[in-house]
Amino acid sequence: RNIFKVKKSSAEKSKKMEKEEKIFRETFMYDKEINVINTATAECSVPSKRRVDLPLTAGEQLDVIDVTEGNAVICRNSEGRYGYVLVEHLNFR
Repeated sequence: RNIFKVKKSSAEKSKKMEKEEKIFRETFMYDKEINVINTATAECSVPSKRRVDLPLTAGEQLDVIDVTEGNAVICRNSEGRYGYVLVEHLNFR
């Protein structure tokens, strides 16, 4: 029984990831290919102040997708959500 639940949840998760990517592309007007250029760990928990900011939980692993002007990078979390994260909140070790 559990095997079917796992398959269903992974299918649901990939569908959610696709939806998050679509929202990201529309919000950020991002038409480049999405490549992970680095990984980082959130140093502290930070709520998002704007819709385009990614809320962080301390210790969370993030994929760095793109570097922007200034001190922010575009990241993706394990749930597939995308957003800006300030470099000072990340640990690249």
